[in-house]
Amino acid sequence: MQERQKSNVRNVLAAGAVVTAVAAGYVLRDTTLGAQAQNQGPVTAPVVQTPATKDAAAMQNAFAEVSRAVEPAVVTITTEREAPKPGAGRRPPGPFNAPGEGPEGEDSLEEFFKRFRGFEPNSMERASMRSHWHEIQSRGGGLGSGMIYRQDGLILTNAHVVRGADSVMVKLSDGREFKKAKVLGVDERTDVAVVKIPAQNLPVVKLGNSSDVRVGDWAIAVGNPFGLEHTLTVGVISAKAREVDLNPRTRGDYLQTDASINPGNSGGPLLDIYGRVIGINNAIYSESGGNIGIGFAIPINAAREIADTLVKEGKITRAYLGVGIDNMENNAAKFGLDPSIKGVLIVTVEGDTPGGRAGLQPGDVIVAFNGQTVTRSGELQRLVGSSRVGSNAELKILRGGKTQTLTAKLEQLPDETGKPKTPGEVKPRNNDGDAPTALGLRLRSLTPELAAEYRLKLGKGVVVVGQADDSPAAQAGVQKGDVIERVGQVAVSTPQEVQAAIKSILDRQVDDKGVALYINRKGDRRFVIVDVR
Repeated sequence: MQERQKSNVRNVLAAGAVVTAVAAGYVLRDTTLGAQAQNQGPVTAPVVQTPATKDAAAMQNAFAEVSRAVEPAVVTITTEREAPKPGAGRRPPGPFNAPGEGPEGEDSLEEFFKRFRGFEPNSMERASMRSHWHEIQSRGGGLGSGMIYRQDGLILTNAHVVRGADSVMVKLSDGREFKKAKVLGVDERTDVAVVKIPAQNLPVVKLGNSSDVRVGDWAIAVGNPFGLEHTLTVGVISAKAREVDLNPRTRGDYLQTDASINPGNSGGPLLDIYGRVIGINNAIYSESGGNIGIGFAIPINAAREIADTLVKEGKITRAYLGVGIDNMENNAAKFGLDPSIKGVLIVTVEGDTPGGRAGLQPGDVIVAFNGQTVTRSGELQRLVGSSRVGSNAELKILRGGKTQTLTAKLEQLPDETGKPKTPGEVKPRNNDGDAPTALGLRLRSLTPELAAEYRLKLGKGVVVVGQADDSPAAQAGVQKGDVIERVGQVAVSTPQEVQAAIKSILDRQVDDKGVALYINRKGDRRFVIVDVR
């Protein structure tokens, strides 16, 4: 009986009806009018008809209309590499991945079959899908999605979809294939790329306004996961302006959604209920590489600006300050500052940079950039990066409880090709110093003898000469040979001053206690926050 019922469903589907699961059976709703419906054979009446089911049907129709309007402009992007390298184009291991980027060597298609038992293709379909997927991987290529946003063949996608590709092929929804698509430009920092195909009068998506998106709004993701073309999933916007370290050089500002984003969805559109693009599907949070309901999309407003510049100039030029920054939120008290202070903390300052020449110092708090209030590091990054190279930026800062205004002449961000600094070896020392601090540190004043022993430059500060392995300071990364120059905002030159400053800061805190230590490690200066539990 059940097989006969499924057969009937397939037959009616072939005639153009829509299937909706209701209770324990199938309900068929006629989608035609008048004589057309009569020519399609018998139609089963709804089992349940209430105001609630009518509202649900209206919402269902809305999703179907969005799919109908947008899917013709969604494309499949396949890339090839002549000499693939292990792990080429992949993100470093971690929970944040582009959809489908699992552990090295993982058979993504087999993993797909294992995890999503509800989808059981027949043997021919399964063999075809596996053959297609493995053929792409064997060529060292990748599979992703994109969206046509201009009728003359401009396509928005992710930079990681086309990264390192020797050839890019674009397949349209009508079956046409363009095997020599041109990558007009990529921006690794935002993970946005623009691809061009030689075609005209193409169907296009409508770009919306991601600034108008609200948490709780419908979110509809469209793409081609595993080559399963025109797959649509539905969820909501879970969060806005989510700062996540998807890119080691920028924290991003993502839309978070629970609409399923799976391998191959990268570069596809995230839509609102009106079918407008509000984001580009970009990454998921997952330890395994599979979707768990936490996905991220690049806001379309930012992507649109990047795409326009890539089309015109082929690359993105950004300004920079040359400072290391962090959020003040939940950290102000650890620096001995008023907990109500809002702004962006300067953690490090590179000398010969716009920020260094402007007079910025570690411990300064930037509260406004060119008159615009900033409360998060991501906000400051975007404001600086989008500023004109060579322009003068006005920085409103807090230093020592007082407001100052500095001016920095912005310069072009240099290529980050240098290797990270590594601290030099520190000669072990038998004498572990005096009584440990509340953070588990043993300290001595910086003397000529200690400077010579630890190969330090003689100056002001207190040397870390020992610590317990399980101490709060050790867990925070403080090392032997580090020189503590400040505790919070207070300059120190003796162990007693360090002890007093630590006690003063901790005594003013109730919960989540911690202290910010300004460390000089072989010339690399930065704040280290030591949490005391």
